[in-house]
Parts: sequence; structure tokens; C-alpha cells
Amino acid sequence: MQEKQSVYDKDDFFDLYQKLRSNPNSLNEIVEKPTMLGLVGDVSGKRILDLGCGCGEHLKLYLERGAAFVAGIDLSQAMLQQAAKNLAEFRPHFLLEQASMERLEPLNEGSFDLITSSFAFHYVQDFPALLAKIHTKLKPNGQLVFSQEHPIVTCYQGGERWEKDAQKRQLAYRLNFYRDEGERQRNWFKQPFTTYHRTTATIINNLISAGFHIEQMAEPMLADQPQWQDEFKDLQHRPVLLFVKARKNI
Repeated sequence: MQEKQSVYDKDDFFDLYQKLRSNPNSLNEIVEKPTMLGLVGDVSGKRILDLGCGCGEHLKLYLERGAAFVAGIDLSQAMLQQAAKNLAEFRPHFLLEQASMERLEPLNEGSFDLITSSFAFHYVQDFPALLAKIHTKLKPNGQLVFSQEHPIVTCYQGGERWEKDAQKRQLAYRLNFYRDEGERQRNWFKQPFTTYHRTTATIINNLISAGFHIEQMAEPMLADQPQWQDEFKDLQHRPVLLFVKARKNI
């Protein structure tokens, strides 16, 4: 029995989420997925674990690109049911497990070449504990590649997010609460849920303390991708996502 329920399993939340993801110009499709795959690189022959795997879209891409075996963990039953359908053609080269990302104990130690996570680590309360578990599940020189909401975004606690001019144009994103780490109460599609804010320095220092070497970071913004102009004008002022690629120290 699950210790908590995923917000994606509540009422009509999953259906609303699916409609959002079906948009070919969504943040996931245009910004997150290409950046993530670029950092992941060649996956041929690799064993990969995806934390917060959702509907298995990244797992399917890994298998299509030659991964030997993939595993996905997600708390949402609805997500995993859809993931099983999306991955059906790849049986028996995948495993799906309903659990929170923090529960990695059943997985064998040193069994994965790569562990990934997309848009999910800001839901984790004890980030150092999660990183310690991830470290044990990776093979020597194994890699961790993840995206999460950028700390510039997760810091928000209240008030106006943007400073705007008289024409309501966005001028600057406010960072009033950036230094105040901890829990954030959020609401999306009229459903309350909790995320956690950590500064960029805390995220990186947690990775180093857990035994990882930082290899690459990315903060996609409009200046680098002018083709995003119409859909993501707010990326002119601040990144929405933070990407980190790290390698397990031997």
C-alpha cells in the first residue's frame, strides 16, 4: 500500500495533464526533452533507471535508441498504466514499479549505467538521502542526468511573480524568497500539492557530498533558442528548468 497518493491520480487531474502533454509546443516537448536527450547522449546497450517516469516517454526513447533494459519508478498508478501501454512493444526489456522516487531499496546495487529524472526532483523532500541511494544503484562511473524546476522558479512563495510595465509586459522575475529554502505549497488544475525549494548552490553541493562529479549543466533560455520566441516569451528573462549531468566517483 502506498504511503501517499500522487496528485496525478486525483479526480480528473491525469486527464487534464494528458491534454496538456498532447500539445506539440509544450515546455516538455520543445525545451525539456531535447535538452535532456542531448545531455544523456548515446544509450546503446545501457541499463537505465528513470525516476518519476510518468507515462514512460523517456523510457521509450531510450529503448528506441538502443538501450538494453530500462526501469521506471513513479508514484502514479494512472501514469504507469499508460506507460505499460506505451512500452508494450518492448517487452521484456522494461520494468515499471509503483513507488515514490525515494524508495530504491528493492533495486540491486550497482545495476544501472545511467539514472535519469525529468521534471521531478523538486517534489523530493530529502534530496541528500535520495542522492545517496542513487549513488549505490549506479555502476562505477555511472551517470545521473536530471532536470527539475529551476530554483529561480521553485523559490516563489507569494505575491506577484513578475514585475510588469503599464502594458502588462513582463520586465523582471522576482526572487524575494530565493534564500528561504524548504517546502512550498502549490496549486495546479485546482489540486494542491507540495514541492521543495533548494538554491542552485545547495543542489550542486548535495551532489558533490553524495560522491558525484559535475560534468555539465544547462539552463535553456530564449537568447539561445530564438525559435521559441512565440511560445515561451518568459524565457527571455529567466530559465524555467535546471539540468545537471553528473558522474559517480569511483
